[in-house]
Amino acid sequence: MIEYQITKNDRQADFQLIDNNQEAQKLDYEFFKNFPSLHTQKSYRNDIKQFLKFLATNFPIVQNIAQTEKFHLVAYRNWLEDQAHFAPKSINRKLAAVSSYFDFLCEKGFVEHNPCENIRRPRQEVVTETNDLSDDEVRELFRVVDEKASPLHRAIIYLFFSTGIRKSELINLKLKDYKSIDGHKIINIKAKGGKYLQKVIHPTCDEVLQEYLSWMHNSGKDLEDDDWIFRPTKNPSGHHASLDKTLRPKSVDYIVAKYAKMAGISKRISPHSARATYIGSALENGEDLFRVSQDVGHASVKTTQEYNKRRAKLKESPAYNLAFLDKKIA
Repeated sequence: MIEYQITKNDRQADFQLIDNNQEAQKLDYEFFKNFPSLHTQKSYRNDIKQFLKFLATNFPIVQNIAQTEKFHLVAYRNWLEDQAHFAPKSINRKLAAVSSYFDFLCEKGFVEHNPCENIRRPRQEVVTETNDLSDDEVRELFRVVDEKASPLHRAIIYLFFSTGIRKSELINLKLKDYKSIDGHKIINIKAKGGKYLQKVIHPTCDEVLQEYLSWMHNSGKDLEDDDWIFRPTKNPSGHHASLDKTLRPKSVDYIVAKYAKMAGISKRISPHSARATYIGSALENGEDLFRVSQDVGHASVKTTQEYNKRRAKLKESPAYNLAFLDKKIA
């Protein structure tokens, strides 16, 4: 096996496409800002930098990005798989980022073709499945947060598990996104892919959210329409630093994991576990697959099915309902 590497002392290849710095900045803006998600912009930028670094380290003969060939992309994919040990999903995203970049360069006339074309992508199998909770485990989790959590933490846990929204969607919720329509409390969220979704809030969850907002008011922290609903209550970096900011993703991870552990749940639980739990509970209790898929913003019902971690009940197996055998009650 050919081994490739990225080391701390890599040679930095100069892949600047044009000498005019202002034009270079325009190209950079045009490519990355074309993606609506800030997370996608950051991920793609890092992925492209990683590929260029790999190219510079292992193929120093390549002095211009236009010299990139399919061979280099195959070598990069193999390095990601065999030596860097990235998951198939991550490898596919990295190759997609590089391919999008070459498509852009083709459009602008800097390269003649996209060397990523027809590069085999790894099968996107789940390496580590997201753990979900049973309905009883969620009830115990709610009992624990009702007794021991602050209003902020309690509202976060309830909103995650009763709506199935993503971590980024919760973090970026603003007060103006929380509304009442035809007697239903809802939140408007900007979902993955730039889609906008309207999520209904269960009355129990709404009570918890109202208690949190009342607590904020009584603490002298009234929220305006354009304020983030969930924000830090203290700033470890300094007493005078502003708290007018979103929660950090790692802080949200910590909150979910903390109360899951307090509820006696030993498996690893994350905000994404709440999404899997929401989908699994809805489907197990008779909700239509297509309706659930639309509700959580999936482009395909296949994705929704993959989120459903709950096993079909054995007593409902078709094997017990065959006409040519006596029906058996399990």
